[in-house]
Amino acid sequence: MIKVLTSLAALTASATLASAQPLPAPPTQAYSPVQTAVCDSQTLQVYFQAGESDLNAASEALLKAAHAQLAGCMVGPVTLQARAPDAASVGQAERLAAARLESVADALEAFDLAGTRLNASFASTDPASALDAPMMRNVEIRLSAWAPQIG
Repeated sequence: MIKVLTSLAALTASATLASAQPLPAPPTQAYSPVQTAVCDSQTLQVYFQAGESDLNAASEALLKAAHAQLAGCMVGPVTLQARAPDAASVGQAERLAAARLESVADALEAFDLAGTRLNASFASTDPASALDAPMMRNVEIRLSAWAPQIG
């Protein structure tokens, strides 16, 4: 009886294998996963030449890279803080910082990074430190970003 059952099981398995569909052909292109945007908030530093308020090529490249990285993300409130320690007086520092803020705000608008709200402010710096700290001639940009809600 065991021989009969074993023979029937083997015969059934052979019949099933004979009627099975052939396997599909292997893929012709390598699999590449779908790229998803990294929607993390970012802090960027835009630097200026002494006494200047125009963006240089490196600053524009930085904003272009941020735009590419945040493509597909929601950009929320943006905070700008300008410093102008390279000015000769406090009044000139405020005017230079305001001009730098305007340049950065225009560039953010051009790269579609202005977000839902733009907050701008000046940081008080000692004008005498301009020669010692060229890295302080900047505008700090804080971009809030998150992935869009699907639903």
